[in-house]
Amino acid sequence: MVKTFRVPATKDKHTAYKDTLKKIEEGKRRRFGHEALLLSPVYRIAISTAASLILILLLHLFLFQQHTFHSGDQSNTFRLPDQSRVILSSNSTVRYSGYFWNRKIRLEGEAYFEVNKGKKFIVKTNEGSISVLGTRFWISEDIHQLTVSCFEGKVSFDNKQVHQLIAAGTCARFEDNKLVSRTETTSLYPESAFFSKQFTAENIETVLAALEDFFQVSIQLEANKTYLFSGKLETANLESALKIISRSLNLDYSFRSDYVIYLTEK
Repeated sequence: MVKTFRVPATKDKHTAYKDTLKKIEEGKRRRFGHEALLLSPVYRIAISTAASLILILLLHLFLFQQHTFHSGDQSNTFRLPDQSRVILSSNSTVRYSGYFWNRKIRLEGEAYFEVNKGKKFIVKTNEGSISVLGTRFWISEDIHQLTVSCFEGKVSFDNKQVHQLIAAGTCARFEDNKLVSRTETTSLYPESAFFSKQFTAENIETVLAALEDFFQVSIQLEANKTYLFSGKLETANLESALKIISRSLNLDYSFRSDYVIYLTEK
């Protein structure tokens, strides 16, 4: 600031005063011009448009982002954003978009589904789409072949040539866009849905961690001593496993929600 308005020694007072006033006026004009630009309708519209475009871009990146689960050499259990549970068999893949409120996923391979109730849930495969509202079912896809087993509720299979309703207790096999077999099944769960492990004097926290991973829940243990569990747990139902553990170790269990369980001492 001092350098800008410094008076050279070679100028007389009158000339220096006029030059200083001139510089001050030029500074005012530059400042007012900048403020006028900020307040102008065109500038405000441009800023608003740019902000909207940035927001749209961020929403696009978030909503259309693809989420992928791949099981590798072993099966993998996880929950979708609507809390539906999926047991993905080995070497299988599930994909879905960030905008999961439409409840659509893409399956390559084999998976068991426990779908939470809500609006229609759609599984897309190379052979067609399987639609449900809230049920338990299993899908296995191979080259030009698809097998669907329904264990609870109903599902429908649709493509350009076939529409087939599959009720609970029914297994349907499709090949080259045709229904080739329809059989009854007495099983309540597929083999992949069973938790099966043998424990020998295992710390209860290790046992609970294995159940948490398989059923994708949170089990909180509230106890003042160490518990060791021995026995075989072989069930597709979480509560059955909790009953066995509780009776064996004299504990109580309670569901705080569908996915949070507390184990306490009696």
